[in-house]
Amino acid sequence: MLTPMGTHYDCVWPRSPRGVQVRRRADRVPSLDGARVAFLWDHLFRGDELFPILADELRRRFPTIEIVDHTEFGNLHGADEKVRVGRLPDDLRTRGVDAVVSGMGC
Repeated sequence: MLTPMGTHYDCVWPRSPRGVQVRRRADRVPSLDGARVAFLWDHLFRGDELFPILADELRRRFPTIEIVDHTEFGNLHGADEKVRVGRLPDDLRTRGVDAVVSGMGC
């Protein structure tokens, strides 16, 4: 389109609307001493090697920590992923989990 000042170009914003809205994050656990911490894993990257090391270190630093192993929740990736992830809030609540360590690969 031509204008008295020269050529005019229509522009559009290249970004789409946000698909996920920002939510308030959960409050931090004041201390991991006495906390119940769940390990979650998608069985993709070395969780079988890393979680035992992390658990040992957490127990050394926080002697009264309780760890709920990833085997309690199963593989969070795969054919039944939607079902497992969908019931995760209830699974965490019924197990009295205070915090989560998520070992999910990309």
